[in-house]
Amino acid sequence: MAINFDLNDLQAFRAVVEQGSFRKAADTVRLSQPALSRRIEKLEDALGVKLFERTTRKVSLTQAGRGFMPSVERLLDDLDVALLGISEVASTRMGHVTVACVPSAAYYFMPRVVARYHRQFPRIKVKVLDSSAHDVL
Repeated sequence: MAINFDLNDLQAFRAVVEQGSFRKAADTVRLSQPALSRRIEKLEDALGVKLFERTTRKVSLTQAGRGFMPSVERLLDDLDVALLGISEVASTRMGHVTVACVPSAAYYFMPRVVARYHRQFPRIKVKVLDSSAHDVL
């Protein structure tokens, strides 16, 4: 199966689940509501399933969405751990960390992560490589 979505799409999915609303989720991930909706549609198209049941007043996960959510949580949590919590020992060492990610993550997500990481571990140099999802994998 080709991966035709990115981390931002997964983060948008998680935000809608956590916020229970496209409007609130859009605020959380700093997107307009139409842009967030396009991310969710892109993810649903890539997976070939509908993840949410939507009405004008309510958003709920479909069965496929409920099954997908734990995997998304694990993936995003593992990424956070890998990027932000390498170890307390790293703060006393000098070194280099190289992270590969898709271009959209390099542009939208990684600057904040790298800045936060640099504040916590100022003596560690971070190199970000952006490439296609296939190459990153």
